[in-house]
Amino acid sequence: MEQLIEKAVQSLLFTAPVLGDDLERFLAEEGERIRHLARRAVDEGVQHIYWVGSGNSWVNLYSGKYLLDHFTTLPSDVFTSYDFIWRNPKRLGPNSWVFLASFSGGTEDTVAALRHANAHAAHTIALVNKANSLMGGEAQEVIAYNSKALYILPLAAAYLFALELARLQGSAGEVDPVVQGLYELPVLLKRQFIDQKEPARLLAEQFKDERIFYTLASGPLWGLGYKFGLTVFMENLRVHGSFMDATEFRHGPAEMLDREKPTMVLLMGTDESRPIVERVRDLCAAHDARLLIYDMADYPDVHPLLAPFVLMIPLQWFAVWSALLRGITDLDERALMGRGILGRGQGITWP
Repeated sequence: MEQLIEKAVQSLLFTAPVLGDDLERFLAEEGERIRHLARRAVDEGVQHIYWVGSGNSWVNLYSGKYLLDHFTTLPSDVFTSYDFIWRNPKRLGPNSWVFLASFSGGTEDTVAALRHANAHAAHTIALVNKANSLMGGEAQEVIAYNSKALYILPLAAAYLFALELARLQGSAGEVDPVVQGLYELPVLLKRQFIDQKEPARLLAEQFKDERIFYTLASGPLWGLGYKFGLTVFMENLRVHGSFMDATEFRHGPAEMLDREKPTMVLLMGTDESRPIVERVRDLCAAHDARLLIYDMADYPDVHPLLAPFVLMIPLQWFAVWSALLRGITDLDERALMGRGILGRGQGITWP
């Protein structure tokens, strides 16, 4: 198994080995530029921000809207790529900026969304792994993160942009501690990669025969919950899975507990959502659901809004061990995605 772990460390899926170092580098290399973008948005009187992507590269932008809503008066929306095109927002135009994320820079849905935004004279910013990608060549600006950390680095960009814009609008006292905490995260992430290996193995062994995972999260952890509930557990473990807002579980889905005892992955923050999520946890436990709990209370010195950065590595270690224990030894291999089956178009590489 250790040989398989060594192979996993080199895979694109397993980003935990590089998260600390690559986040530290990204913040040093791109941090000032991203803050400058926020200053430009204020100076130019941008009226609307759109966050656009698909799959993993959609939910890592969710936090951009969350933070802008929480700290600023600037309207924003987060859309999946084709939904952005189909809705065709009336506000989309020269006074709006569109951030579009795609690791490959060749995701069919998001390439189409980029072209839609360009056609409406919006200012487009592509968050991609490589600047010389298809989207890198068509966007008006490119933030290339040059790393396999396809969730954490675009997430950091969304955080920095939104928090700097909030600071410029007069919320420095609220957002400066979050920014400081963001720059302190690499030390924790490097330590987590070592410390979380064995606890995750033990958990994966307990759940190695489970065929369905319900993932629940709310507040700042909503995006991370979606990522693992759908784009990791289903995609990489090849099992049944679902994601829902933890608070919404009470509005119907809870009735299944009368006859089913599911495995539930519960992400718990230390933000305002915690009291309701605790009630959901207690409800599930009382009805004998099997619970996998990832709790920000284990990290009392980290700002609650940084939760998606902090719970990423424990969840990813669990996913890696779980995949290997199920006989999936090539973590980057896909049955359908990336094979020209699900994506169409010149230069399209994904899904």
